Amino acid sequence: MSATREVVREKARLARDLIKRHPLTPELSAKIFAQKGIGAFRFSASLIEWSQSELEGLQKIWVQAYQNAWHVPWSSANSLYTFPTAESGYECPLPSGVLTQALLQHVDQCMRHEDVVKKNMLAQLARTLTEWYCNSFTDLIDEMELWDWNIANKDFWSRLAKSLHSQKVLVTCAEKMDQKLASVLVPEKMI
Repeated sequence: MSATREVVREKARLARDLIKRHPLTPELSAKIFAQKGIGAFRFSASLIEWSQSELEGLQKIWVQAYQNAWHVPWSSANSLYTFPTAESGYECPLPSGVLTQALLQHVDQCMRHEDVVKKNMLAQLARTLTEWYCNSFTDLIDEMELWDWNIANKDFWSRLAKSLHSQKVLVTCAEKMDQKLASVLVPEKMI
């Protein structure tokens, strides 16, 4: 996994440097970076454990890329690129947000069909809930408020719950996940 992390960082650096002195509009160069730099991270984000410091390092590279796109020196304030548009920022994608999207897409793909993948995902969720002493996925999301990213990052479901909590995402799928988990596990316990 460390080799994959380094490949992602290197692709982000290369994409950042590609748009350093470009003749393109800022919007177009930002799209180029998103395709090349962010795409590499998105591809493997749901399967790799990224530490908080690694995500912060990646965010630094991404913000520098957006500064390159807008022809702004790297020494300028990062908040212009990290703040939402409602707060007069550009609201550029950040690794934590892209990670949350990738985790949700992975869950959606794995839970789409009634097959062994879905059963394994639900079994892994049940193990995670037991490990964190939670009764439901909703409880797990609430529990993650108490834990540091590097501690919560040890398995897929706790990583997803921490990501959802840290991004302040209103999750309607948590109740659906709890219902699916209950419908799968209750019949097994009755046998």
